[in-house]
Amino acid sequence: IIGVKPDLFRPPFGEIEDRQVEMLNKQGYRSIMWTADTKDWNGVSAEEIVSRVKQDASPGVIMLQHNYHSSEQFETVKALPQIIDELQAQGYEFVTVPTLLGN
Repeated sequence: IIGVKPDLFRPPFGEIEDRQVEMLNKQGYRSIMWTADTKDWNGVSAEEIVSRVKQDASPGVIMLQHNYHSSEQFETVKALPQIIDELQAQGYEFVTVPTLLGN
C-alpha cells in the first residue's frame, strides 16, 4: 500500500517458536524483539513509564511501548513528550529499528 514491503515482524506477546522464525525468514521477514519493557500494557501511570524508560535507557535499547490498550488505563502517549525531551537532553537519538540494525 505504501510502496515499501516491511521486513520486520514483532511477535505478539514476544512469543515465537524457532520453526516460526525459520518460516518468516524464508518469506523475507526478520523477527525483532525488544530489550526493555515499560510494561505500559499493565495500566501503569505516565510517571512510572517515564521512570522505567529512564532506568533501562542505554545505547541500542529497543524499548517496548504500545499506543493503545482496550481495557486498562493507558498513558504511554502522555509519557512520550517527557521521555523524548529527557533522553534527547542526555544525548540519545531516536532511530528506527532498521537504522539501529544498520540497514
